[in-house]
Amino acid sequence: MKKAFLLALATLVAPALLAAEKKPLPKDLPPFGEDKPLPVPAIAQSRLPNGLVVWVVKRPGFPRVAAVLAVRGGTAADPRDAEGITELLADTVKEGTTTRTSRQIAEELQAVGGEIGANAAADAIYLTATGLGSGTPKVLEVMADVARNASFPAAEVELAKDNAIQGLLARESTPEFLGQKALARAVYGDHPYHVTAPSKETLSGATPEGLKREHARRFRPESALLVVVGDVDAAAASAAVTRLFGPWKGTGEAPAATPPTPAAAPRRLLVVNRPGSVQSLILIGRPAVTVTDPAYYPLLVANTICAGSFGSRLVENIREDKGYTYSPRGSVQARQKGGFLNVRADVRNEVTGASLLEMFYELDRMGATLPSAEELARAKRYQGGLYLLRNQIQGSVAQTLATNWVNGLPPEALGEFVPTVNAVTAEQVRDAGRAFYPSAMQTVVVVGDEPKVKSEVAQFGTPTTAQP
Repeated sequence: MKKAFLLALATLVAPALLAAEKKPLPKDLPPFGEDKPLPVPAIAQSRLPNGLVVWVVKRPGFPRVAAVLAVRGGTAADPRDAEGITELLADTVKEGTTTRTSRQIAEELQAVGGEIGANAAADAIYLTATGLGSGTPKVLEVMADVARNASFPAAEVELAKDNAIQGLLARESTPEFLGQKALARAVYGDHPYHVTAPSKETLSGATPEGLKREHARRFRPESALLVVVGDVDAAAASAAVTRLFGPWKGTGEAPAATPPTPAAAPRRLLVVNRPGSVQSLILIGRPAVTVTDPAYYPLLVANTICAGSFGSRLVENIREDKGYTYSPRGSVQARQKGGFLNVRADVRNEVTGASLLEMFYELDRMGATLPSAEELARAKRYQGGLYLLRNQIQGSVAQTLATNWVNGLPPEALGEFVPTVNAVTAEQVRDAGRAFYPSAMQTVVVVGDEPKVKSEVAQFGTPTTAQP
């Protein structure tokens, strides 16, 4: 039955594919250059007695250094009664230590052309610091002080809380925030990955003492990686790391391991009411695989073909051909315990149903037909070129290495992305389409004027109201 359906679908879409085929480029254009992997310099790898993993990458040519400290325990490690607190923890961790004020931290780093920052992700907190290559000792000194001795001064915490609450109010006014929150809850249920932002109650109830406890739980050398990339002497940088980070000890109870993500569920239609909205935001998503799964790279290429680039099938369909939307797009988010595949489009109210029909069509034909040779080549060039472009500067290389480590990849993966993407076959893309793209296994959230939205999507099933 399934084979018959796929054959019928392939028969139906083939004429459309031919009709939608673009005119070939002029014959006298020069050919594309040969694809090149990212040049990967030697990575000096070590582990301190306290368990801290250290990767030092000498990358001359530009007199800058970038350091990233990745500590396991992101929003997925938040206490149930303080979900989203990791965002505030990342905002305040750099605002003072037991020996330095926030101003002193900033001034010491500015003296070597640097700065420090932190950001929260689902599986980790990333502490980042940059500066001139000649200022590497100072960059590492300040970073070690923040990692080991963050003090969370009361005045800085109150200021960060006020700013975060104001930011949250602004975010809550947008359809993107409402839709993403509802989609994450629908897809993940009670799994920790459902957390997309802190609540006002979490922010209001935060205290310096509570942030100190969370800092002690997360910032532990045995569950951390330090990456140093730049025009540095690797031996001298490693010696400085040992001196500054060697005495670091973890305290308190470490975060529990994140459980595996749930499997995809049969299609659900959810509506988030936004009274008076003249547009509908359509979000479609489901759990996917980790970056260590062999299916990840075929899925990445499939996403590029389906919705993940400006030349994708979905853009051609509902933007260029039908004019339903301006910028539909899709993405594959990598996480330690399971990725997330999603597609979205902002459309006019009156074409919500028609747009959803075309989105389902594009999802389903990913598993029904092979991509053309041109589609496959274009998707590979896009992914390879984007990766090389992103990793031109020291900070990007350091962040890529740190993120790969959090997601379970070795340092060698830095140079393996382009060859691995180029090795993906048309059959693997179709297999990814069959495994991850069937519209019958997607969760759909539509944010808009509820009566109008429900009448538009009722043709696909009975929609239910979701509270973000």
